[in-house]
Amino acid sequence: MIRKPGKLTLLSNTALGFIAFLGILVFVALIGQRHPMRLDLTESKRYSISDQSQKIVESLQDDINFKGFYQEADPNREQTRNLLETYRYYSKKINYQFTDPDRDPSLAKHYQIRTYGTLVLEGFGKTQTISTADEETITNAILKLTQEQQRTVYFLTGHGDRDISNVDKDGYSTAKGAIEKENFQVRTLNLLVDPKIPDDAALVVIADPQKPLLTTELGALRQYINRNGSVMFLLEPFSDGGVAGFLKSYGITISPDIIVDTMSRVFGASYLIPVITEYGFHKITDGFNVACFFPTTRSIDSAEGIPRAVDLLELAFTSSYSWAETDYRLGQPEAPKFDETKDRKGPISIAVIATISAPNPGDDPKSQEQPTGKPSEATDSGGQAQLLVFGDSDFASNSYFNLQGNSDFFLNAINFLGQQENLISIQRPRTAGVPLTLSKSQNRLLFWVGLLLMPALVVASGLAVFQWRRKHR
Repeated sequence: MIRKPGKLTLLSNTALGFIAFLGILVFVALIGQRHPMRLDLTESKRYSISDQSQKIVESLQDDINFKGFYQEADPNREQTRNLLETYRYYSKKINYQFTDPDRDPSLAKHYQIRTYGTLVLEGFGKTQTISTADEETITNAILKLTQEQQRTVYFLTGHGDRDISNVDKDGYSTAKGAIEKENFQVRTLNLLVDPKIPDDAALVVIADPQKPLLTTELGALRQYINRNGSVMFLLEPFSDGGVAGFLKSYGITISPDIIVDTMSRVFGASYLIPVITEYGFHKITDGFNVACFFPTTRSIDSAEGIPRAVDLLELAFTSSYSWAETDYRLGQPEAPKFDETKDRKGPISIAVIATISAPNPGDDPKSQEQPTGKPSEATDSGGQAQLLVFGDSDFASNSYFNLQGNSDFFLNAINFLGQQENLISIQRPRTAGVPLTLSKSQNRLLFWVGLLLMPALVVASGLAVFQWRRKHR
């Protein structure tokens, strides 16, 4: 005969099970507290920070303390707290505290706080004060604390080049502001006045020169490259600014053509605005999978007979639906047609980067230059110079800078050439909603499903239940 367990036994088993369950919960809670994990399931990654910010925060070697001066009832206080907590998730070197300036006016006076919503960052023996608590501003402030000096990007002038102060559609004022937010100083440089590139130049940019550069200017650029400098050219079709020979000496060819891309019509763009979706394997494009648009661009290729000290990489390519057109002229009314006897079928390279083994910094650049005017082929390199050539300058202009991945591609290149590789990032998280576009057939299907199919399923389910109940009465 099987004896049933008594009430005391049942109560004991229940109590033991409950205690074991609580123990498991406490154990899981302790594990979660010691090893927290975050998972952002929002499409726009609203509760994450970009790869750029993660790299910078994870590389911190010293503490950075944030002091937020917010009123207790300010809703932005909690938003800022959440953002700083996200930073702290990636590095325990980030610390923060909040103070109500009305309740502690002496502390607010000590930090010279004049407005609510001010953040003060302290670290590395420096202090930074910001009034905007977004990721871009906070990361930029962290960089200013960690970097010993601000690097300078120079834009060449004197040849009808793109103007970094011009706010019109063809200007580069938007690009200038974006570069400054990456913690660079941006200045202009006129080599016609003084043919010497300043020692503090992290990068020299030549954007769409309308007049040829003089021999003295090209010589200054060559000497700068021999000092491990970085140079970026942004050219346009049928206009090379007199730099074709200079670039060829480094193994880069610019051809007299313009890229036509029929795939652009799918996006509603002109066939003269190629869609760039293929990239070479490089730190600039590492993990970068965003489409870029390059209005009126030309091909940039690797030349034959590359100098021994130069390593070339084709960085970006047009689609297989494109070709390099040689007979087209801007403004002609007729649409270009592919001629297999003259034109080159895509994919076409529209950007090439050259890594140059430059002479030792202490050496005389002139003694390293070859009599033919070619770059030095030094094998025992004291460093490496970088030369990046784009077949388009419009993609970085005010009109197109914020189009798709244009800004990120441009800034990644700036950061790499300016030797701030920790700033290279994938496309920054955007919180704007993405509209859902339906085709005509999808609209029609949605209409009939909502109007007929769903009500019919409800009616059919009701009838099925009714019939089942009748049978089982």
